[in-house]
Amino acid sequence: MRQLMSILGLFMIPMGCTLPDLHHHSYVDYLNESIGHADHDAVARKIGAPYRRTTLDQGGDVWTYRECLPRTYGEASANGIVSTVSGGYCQYIELVFDGYGKLIRWQDQKFAPYTN
Repeated sequence: MRQLMSILGLFMIPMGCTLPDLHHHSYVDYLNESIGHADHDAVARKIGAPYRRTTLDQGGDVWTYRECLPRTYGEASANGIVSTVSGGYCQYIELVFDGYGKLIRWQDQKFAPYTN
């Protein structure tokens, strides 16, 4: 049994390496190619409206996008009652535009638990 578990463990290590990167936003290629030439309109057409917009004091603005992957699962309490629990995570990215409305950089901001 121990040998079987070792073999399964060795098999699972390479499989774990091929799992999708949770830190990889779905528009990463587009954003990397758009730095320096895409403007507000082009980004909004491709990605949609941002979750939040913030104007910068020195000119320009920051658009924050939120991409959430909710999930629901059952959870049993000590007395045997099963309830439905919502979970998952949200990934936030920030796009920084200069005073002329051109995308100058973007970054992954944070991960947070999913809430409705």
